[in-house]
Amino acid sequence: MAGLDLARILAAYLGSRLFSKHVKTRAQLERWQRRRLRQALDHARKRFPFYRDVPAGGLDAFPVLDKTAWLAAFRELNAPGLGLDEGRRIAAEAERRRDFSHLEGDLAVGLSTGTSGRQGVFLVSPRERARWAGVMLAKALPGRLQDGARIALFLRSGSPLYSTLSTGRVRFAYFDLRRPLAELLAEVESLDPTVLAAPPQVLRLLAAALGERRLRLAPRRVYSLAEVLDPHDEAAISAAFSLPVHQIYQASEGFLGLTCGAGRIHLNEDLLVFEKEYVDRATGRFVPVLTDLHRRTQAILRFRLGDVLVESREPCPCGSLFLAIDRIEGRFDDVLALPSFGGRLAPLFADYLTRAVLGASPAIADFRCIQNEPSSLVLALEVAVGADAGLVFASASEALLRICAEQRLAPPAVQPGGTARPEPGADPTIKLRRVRRTFPVAPADLLPPLAG
Repeated sequence: MAGLDLARILAAYLGSRLFSKHVKTRAQLERWQRRRLRQALDHARKRFPFYRDVPAGGLDAFPVLDKTAWLAAFRELNAPGLGLDEGRRIAAEAERRRDFSHLEGDLAVGLSTGTSGRQGVFLVSPRERARWAGVMLAKALPGRLQDGARIALFLRSGSPLYSTLSTGRVRFAYFDLRRPLAELLAEVESLDPTVLAAPPQVLRLLAAALGERRLRLAPRRVYSLAEVLDPHDEAAISAAFSLPVHQIYQASEGFLGLTCGAGRIHLNEDLLVFEKEYVDRATGRFVPVLTDLHRRTQAILRFRLGDVLVESREPCPCGSLFLAIDRIEGRFDDVLALPSFGGRLAPLFADYLTRAVLGASPAIADFRCIQNEPSSLVLALEVAVGADAGLVFASASEALLRICAEQRLAPPAVQPGGTARPEPGADPTIKLRRVRRTFPVAPADLLPPLAG
């Protein structure tokens, strides 16, 4: 690694570690954010053609962009003026070759996973890569940097961003999920990682391999990333590794949050401004709108992410000033939209549904629920061997209808969808989504009508 990159990584690491010593109150944090935000907005007007005509003012002067609008204006939202098709071609070629050292000039070019629709392209400069690596090490690495670490990261695709984590005594290994699982198990055991990070479904596979004594691992920290971690998976993973499961909330739009020592996820408000579009204010469910305070190569400015987060209502025992959330509930597409008795569409959140279905019968090992139209749901179950699948499905359907009644929703037709058991050789690179809606709904369409 070049000395300049290492110096930038160390500077970002130390800056992140020292931030809390200089910013001790919420008021100080918000003042600091306002200063950084003014700089980011001034830069956006000067550097990105899309914002050149935005009038003077604060964040409210800028439009909120969802992914579709952001992709439509892609060329005008990145400093080099790279077109979307060209960016996808560069990133797709890197994926085809499984060579993620590929750069366009000095930029890292990568693809988003595309779980929310069309695949996006992200661009990151060397300075931004170094900053990301330093901040990630400062926030996610247990212990001190000088103590060293061996990090194993399992993901669908690599990136020069991830390889930047290898520095000094920190050894980083990327495990490509398109390779055979047997090879990955042998290699991760040989690495003997102190930090293990993978999507929940991959952590479940590793946990099963531990239970069958096909794998020996004793990491000091286990991170779930890239997918929603639900309690069903978390309990199994935690039991297998005898460790709590922490979460890294990372997207192509940025490093968004991390689990603290008290077990809550804190959003990285030293990196981004988070605006809230409430889906259900009473329960604290909101869709975050992101503005990155540091990136200069590509505009992430009032970007509607599409995830549903549940804000914490009580101060976190860890004492962090950063906004705490109780959980990441999933994509907004994981919120079902069912008719209420008044005829208006209303939300049924994945968390409620998951608890209802898995609690309906001890014979239910897993499930999938898909909503293709407002008035019906397709429910697929993985049922224990020897159990009566018909009776189990009836119990799960009744539980589903009860939760709908509690939420004052008109009862949907519940149709059987076969088994939820993964097919042999199922592709671990495909994100697991137990609950999914396939037709479009805007967050505002699920809000209750205004009183009066």
